[in-house]
Amino acid sequence: MKKSTAITIITILAVIAVGGTAWGVVKMQESVRNERYISANYRHAFSELVTGISDMDTALQKSLLVTSPSMAGAVCTEVYGKAQTAQMALGILPFSSTELEKTASFIGRVGDYAYALSRKASAGESFSQEEKDNLRALSETASLLSQNFKSMQDEMGSGLVGIDEYARTIENFDKNEGKILPKTLGDGVSVVEQEFPEIPALIYDGPFSEHLKGVKPRTLEGQAEIDVSGGRKAASKFLGIRPELIYPNGEMGGNIPSFCYETKINGSPINILVSKQGGVVYEVIGSRLIEKSELSAKEALEAAKKFLERRGYSNMRESYYLISDNVLTANFAYIQNDVVCYADLIKVGIALDDGSVQSFEASGYITAHYERQIPAAAVSAEAARTKVPEDVNVLGTELTLIPDEGKNEVLCHEFECEDANEQRYIIYVNALTGEQEKIFILLQDENGTLTI
Repeated sequence: MKKSTAITIITILAVIAVGGTAWGVVKMQESVRNERYISANYRHAFSELVTGISDMDTALQKSLLVTSPSMAGAVCTEVYGKAQTAQMALGILPFSSTELEKTASFIGRVGDYAYALSRKASAGESFSQEEKDNLRALSETASLLSQNFKSMQDEMGSGLVGIDEYARTIENFDKNEGKILPKTLGDGVSVVEQEFPEIPALIYDGPFSEHLKGVKPRTLEGQAEIDVSGGRKAASKFLGIRPELIYPNGEMGGNIPSFCYETKINGSPINILVSKQGGVVYEVIGSRLIEKSELSAKEALEAAKKFLERRGYSNMRESYYLISDNVLTANFAYIQNDVVCYADLIKVGIALDDGSVQSFEASGYITAHYERQIPAAAVSAEAARTKVPEDVNVLGTELTLIPDEGKNEVLCHEFECEDANEQRYIIYVNALTGEQEKIFILLQDENGTLTI
């Protein structure tokens, strides 16, 4: 063989080898991408399942407090919708029909029962005692099921083999015989199913904040437009620092077109939003790390209230708060003629080390606030009390305005209640019709309150 021919053959073989390697790398990368895609889909589906079961549990708990056909229909429709969400997520997961048979059967049964009850409610029928007992049993089961699935979700982030690895672990079982296999999600599912026969929820953002989406701010109507310089002066006055220390940082659209600014206070960055119309500072966010907590919740709430009063926000009263990372964020609602107007919401975050303001958010207030013509209550608090279940203890009541589904406001008697298990609820009874309007569950601990 000639030397040139040998060189040519070697070169061709080398190219083929490199090409083969490259093709192998491409296929490997494609396989990895596919695997990641499948993994992401499974994890998303499992997250949807956990959320669906948790939401179904919450809706079932609300059903135990229903006293009118209209509210029965609304709550049962919610239960049915959450059950459908959980069922769809369950169908995506890589488990056989027998592995989650009891769980799937339970979710389906809850959905079907809720749908049947919603049909009865639409005909004006309230829950019978038997139906109430059934709902209570379903609620207890859903609560424990929700806890188990949330525990499994937590374990997935701390060493439990994920859903995407479950099938591979089972396929390789024979090869690993005699070895200790890693714990899989399937093991957790198996435990939930085995225990099933014995097994019969920001920060609180104001439960009515969602209705503000897409609504133009009432308080800015008719006010003049400002320029960047005017916004800078407004931010300077609000923060109590010189204008030259505040720097423009762009603009923002949306429901409240705004100028964005940044500054530093005691070396910590601060971001500010000022509305172009009217020049109202409605959001301030600091990023200082709060390393310790020295103030009580009561002291922080007092500091937040004084801050609002100095900025011209009077007649505001705190409702609920949440403590996170040594910052207490409190919610304040406007009071008009002793009626709580929940849509007029302001949130203030107070650092628990020195009482300084770490955040201020008033988009809800400037969107919803105006002086209302509040009607007189046609139904007394005593009469409205009859719409609260007899087996719960009423801790307090007051007159409130809450948004309805059509973004209007409804005058209601608010009842804060507690059952025999010390679970707290808020039940709203329409002060004009005497019927239940809304129900919320309160989750309380040393860090504050959450509503679901």
